[in-house]
Amino acid sequence: MGGLFLDVWIAYLIKLILRSLRGWGSSSWQLVKCKIESSLFDKSWAFNCPTVYITYAYDFEGQSYYGEDSKPFLNTSFAKERVERFRPGEMAMVKVNPRQPQKSILK
Repeated sequence: MGGLFLDVWIAYLIKLILRSLRGWGSSSWQLVKCKIESSLFDKSWAFNCPTVYITYAYDFEGQSYYGEDSKPFLNTSFAKERVERFRPGEMAMVKVNPRQPQKSILK
């Protein structure tokens, strides 16, 4: 059981670091409204940690783009709250890289 617990923590930390790197330098990016397309809670615990996957669509300078966001959790109730917060069809905000508008971060 201890090995499985350690695997979950390692997976969580790796996913958290990768998520942080995706947002590196995004403080000056433009805020844009987006529409949530899907929100999925993957409850897998074996060699993984629960993760919420969200896809969204946004327009930037007359072009349409799609983005994906994934966020790991150690607590399933927090993951469920994120799914409830980002329901399909609802609006949210993303930060868009003005030089590469296909790159965005869900706020």
